[in-house]
Amino acid sequence: MKTHEVAKILTLVSQILRSGPNQEIEDFFSNSKKNRTVSRSDVPAALGTLIALSEFDKNDWAGFIKEFELPIEIRARDAARDVLGKILRHLEQDENLRKNIVSSESKKRSATSPELMNALQFLLKGST
Repeated sequence: MKTHEVAKILTLVSQILRSGPNQEIEDFFSNSKKNRTVSRSDVPAALGTLIALSEFDKNDWAGFIKEFELPIEIRARDAARDVLGKILRHLEQDENLRKNIVSSESKKRSATSPELMNALQFLLKGST
């Protein structure tokens, strides 16, 4: 790993921390562990799906944002991973959106890639 890679990771961590409430670090870690229950058997499949999500391009994510009318701005300089991060933060905060994505399997999609929807639905089924 190189220094610039570490810098990118630290920048992402700082953005995540800034997007949440300003709280004691002990509370941050205790709250994050309390609210999440993950079966160890699901981790490999979910991780594989998450890696697959990183392969979608900015246009695929723009279609998803348009399809679900998300209040997310995509700037010209945003990379696909930046847009994915914005979507994941939005999904984390909006339980109704998560449920809507999981239940929208049967609907025809005009703007969203079927592969992208399948991957998101797979990841979200365990969290709703």
